[in-house]
Formats: sequence, structure tokens, C-alpha cells
Amino acid sequence: MSPANPARAALSRWGRSARAAWQIARGIVGETAYERYLEHHRAHHAGTPPLGEREFWRRHVDRGDAHPGSRCC
Repeated sequence: MSPANPARAALSRWGRSARAAWQIARGIVGETAYERYLEHHRAHHAGTPPLGEREFWRRHVDRGDAHPGSRCC
């Protein structure tokens, strides 16, 4: 067995950190909303089909227009 390559180990740690940071950024900007909706739907509404992604985003955006003070722009 060959000794561990320190450069490869560092690159692997950096890759995991970058992926974690990317997931956090996606959550901040709202990209994970559909994924969270699907998880909720599976857990609480298993007998009905979920909204398609396009319909989900349409409703999600429309819902934001009903409360313009709840967003920054």
C-alpha cells in the first residue's frame, strides 16, 4: 500500500468544503426551495402528485408578490 498523497488529501478536503459552501449559497438564494418542497410533499402528501418544478416556481414567485415587504428588492 502506498502512503497517502498530502496534495490529493488537501484537494479532497477543499472539494468537500467547496461543495458545502455551494449548498449553503444555494439555500441563501432560494434554489433549494423546490427540493425542500418535494421532501415535505413526500412526508405529508404522499397520496397526491407534487407540483412540477415550473408550476412550483410560478406559485413561489407569485406568493412573494403578495407580500412585497417580505423581500429586499
